[in-house]
Amino acid sequence: MSQFNLSELVRNYFKAYETKERETLEGLLSHDFTFNSPVDDKINRETYFERCWPSCRDIQKYHIQNLFTDGDEVIIRYECTLKSGATFQNMEHFLFFDGKISEITVYFGFDLKDDSVANAKVKRLNEAFVTGNTDYIVENLAEDVQWNFVGESVIDGKEAASNMLEPMRDVVAVENAIENIIVQGNNAVIEGTMKTPSENGEEKMYAFCDIYTFDQSSDSKIKKLSAYLIELTSGK
Repeated sequence: MSQFNLSELVRNYFKAYETKERETLEGLLSHDFTFNSPVDDKINRETYFERCWPSCRDIQKYHIQNLFTDGDEVIIRYECTLKSGATFQNMEHFLFFDGKISEITVYFGFDLKDDSVANAKVKRLNEAFVTGNTDYIVENLAEDVQWNFVGESVIDGKEAASNMLEPMRDVVAVENAIENIIVQGNNAVIEGTMKTPSENGEEKMYAFCDIYTFDQSSDSKIKKLSAYLIELTSGK
């Protein structure tokens, strides 16, 4: 297959996420397709569509920065703009077989101060919170998770947390800015600000600080989460 065709197939892959055309994407992937990332270990085609495809609803545009082909392989670097206005950069490695994408490996965008797997996962969890991707959040909770909304309530267990998150489904933050991420062992802290729509249509600005404790499993599920949230008055 020519390099030109490989490039076009990769571009069509990202275009499917922009246009939300699942059938197009299904036609590009082989039946034995696998997907790898710092938080996904060779998941199969079915799991990929369950876990990754829903993120298309949050994506506005991909800006391809570099695209290289070598035989049946393609490497691409891009910046993605979300509907919330947030952006991130990734690199991905595509492997083709018989004209189909047989494997993708994603290398998440990183902070030069800390490019650990936990750092990448915390960023992805924050992205899920600000885009209303509740399925991804629930998927990463341990069954016995303890979720402490400091000063308000404590929620015990994955099922209770899932019920609590349901009203947040598809609610996208107007603005989101990460100020700092600190990772040490199985613990991580992320702080920043976000502006979200309220029930009456007004927009409110908050400062947040989330403290994660991950379990020792290979999936690094959230064992404990302490969430601090402060509403900021105008002018602050």
